[in-house]
Parts: sequence; structure tokens; C-alpha cells
Amino acid sequence: MALDEIDAGRAERIVLRSFDLPGAGWEAVPAPMTAAEAVHGDDLLDACLAGFPDPDVTASAESDRFTRKDALAYSVAWVLSSEAAAEIAFATLAHERFATAFVTGMAAEVDPEHGAATLLGHVANLVGGIDAGARAAVHQARLTAADADGILSIHLELLALQEERAVTLVILADSPDPMPVADVHGVAERVAVRLSP
Repeated sequence: MALDEIDAGRAERIVLRSFDLPGAGWEAVPAPMTAAEAVHGDDLLDACLAGFPDPDVTASAESDRFTRKDALAYSVAWVLSSEAAAEIAFATLAHERFATAFVTGMAAEVDPEHGAATLLGHVANLVGGIDAGARAAVHQARLTAADADGILSIHLELLALQEERAVTLVILADSPDPMPVADVHGVAERVAVRLSP
């Protein structure tokens, strides 16, 4: 399907901004090309999106990578040709199959020089109380990796949101402790407000 300029503007408006994130001190850098993109022309997210309705995507956008100490946050947004297609996209992102593939892939990329991180497991939870009528689901995961200072714990939140024809995935990572639940909820609410046309 051909990309739509109006939908492209909507996708750009939806992606994560520094003001969506809790507290201060976040630094933005452009999204880097991953090793998979360089070799295969594909990135980790694309490789995990089995069942995603790609032919129905009219526009997409990716945010900068935001970092603060050991925290990382970024997002991808899609606008689809119909609400039915957006519901399929959301269901794909909210499914355990996607979360497992994404988290396993991220674990493999944590420290390629010293060996992959170990995935300890993940759980899926619904995120309630999101304003603006958005549907929301979150997968929480914990990984461990070894570095020069010992064992490193990494906590991930994969937050999927959908309203009408728009869908977004927000990735939040922090170490050694997870981002507080209230902060994750706050990010979800701020992004959800921009999902409407």
C-alpha cells in the first residue's frame, strides 16, 4: 500500500518524545542501525512481527533513542488503512509470541562481544486506566548479563497501544531496577493522547 502523507505526519506525531518520559536528564540520539539491519536489511522488530498486517500500513515512524544512565526508551508507530487492520497489528504486538521473540532477540544483542544476556522470563499484564480510549497491553521481562563489574540486571517493558487506525509500541528498559509502575503508566497516558487523529 502506498504511503500516505497525512498518515505519515500522524505517525511522526505519535512516536515517543522526551517530554513523555519521567523526570529529567534524558538524552536523545538517532536510532542506530543494528547488525541485523546492516547484514540482512532487517531489524530486530521486523524479525518478530509475524502476522503483522504490513500491506495495510499507510505510514510508520520511529523515535530517537532516549537514554539516561542505564535506562533506554524508544518507540515505533504505525498508521494502518483501517481500524480492523490496526486491531490485528495491536493483537500481534500484545501477543506473547511477539514478546518472546523480541525479548530473546534483544537478549542476544545486549553484549555481543562477551556473550548474550540470559532471559529469566517475562510476564504479560494489561495496563488499565489509560485515558483517550486507547487499548493497551504490556509485557514485562527481566534479563541478566555479565559485564566487567559483575551481573547486570535489565528490566524491559514492551507497551503496545492502539486507538482507531494508529498503533504504537513503546520499549522501556532500565537497570538494575525496573521503571516504576506509575512512570510506565504515565508514559502510556501521554503517548495515548496523541493516538487520536
